[in-house]
Amino acid sequence: MRRLIRADIRRILKKRSVILLFLIALGYLCFQVIGSFLAYEQDPFVAVQNMMSKIAMPEIILGLVILFGVYADDFRSMSYSCVIGRGLTRSKLVLAKLLDTVILSVFMYGIITLILSLSLKLMGCTFTPRLSRAFYMTVLVTVYKTVGYIALSSMILYITNNIPLSTIFLLLLYIAVPFSTLLFSLNPQVKAFHVERIHYAGIADNAFSDLLFGSVGMAIGKLLLGLVVYLGLVLFVTIKIFDKKELEF
Repeated sequence: MRRLIRADIRRILKKRSVILLFLIALGYLCFQVIGSFLAYEQDPFVAVQNMMSKIAMPEIILGLVILFGVYADDFRSMSYSCVIGRGLTRSKLVLAKLLDTVILSVFMYGIITLILSLSLKLMGCTFTPRLSRAFYMTVLVTVYKTVGYIALSSMILYITNNIPLSTIFLLLLYIAVPFSTLLFSLNPQVKAFHVERIHYAGIADNAFSDLLFGSVGMAIGKLLLGLVVYLGLVLFVTIKIFDKKELEF
C-alpha cells in the first residue's frame, strides 16, 4: 500500500495540469490576501478577512485537481483493476486513495500557507494571537472539508464508475453547503433541529469558532467527532459496496 501511495503522489505532482492549476490557485489567493493588505494601509485584519472570504475559489480548484488526480485518472484508465489483480485488497485501495487525498491536501495548502505567511511577514504584517488563529485555522478547516468532500464524492465514483457525476457532486458540496443555513431555515420543522450545525462542514465551522475563542479542547473534540462519524461512515459504506462490485480486468 505504501508503494501505491508513493507512486500516486509522484505521478500526480508531475502532471503539468496539476502544477498549473495549483499555481493559479496560489496566485489568486496571494493577489487577494497580499493585495488587500497593501491596499488597506497594511492592516493585518484585512489580510485575514480576505483569507477567510477568498479561499473558496482555490478550494474548489484544488478539490477538483485532487479528485481527478487521485481518483478520476485511475477510473478512466482502469488501472485500479490491475492493482487489485496484483493482490492489493479493495479495502486497502480505498484507504490508500484516501491517504493520497490527505497527503496532497496537506502538501498543497501547506505550501500556500508558507508562502502567504512569509510574504506577509516580509511586508511587516504582524498578527495578534486571535488573528493568527483565524488565519491558520482557515487553512486547517479548508483541508478538513476538502478531505471529507472528496471522500464523499469518491464514494459516488466507486459505486457508479461515473466521473462526471462525482465531479458534479463535489461541486454541489462546495457550492450548496455554505448556504445550508439558509436552505434549512426555509422549513420551520427542519430549522428547529439546527442541522447546519451538525453536518460535516457545520462541525468544522463550529470548531473554528471554538478555537477563535480559545476552546481548543472543544474544537479538537468536534473535529475528531466529524472524522469518526462522517468520514468513518463514508469509508465503511464505500468499502462494503466496492467489495461486492464486479470489476472488469
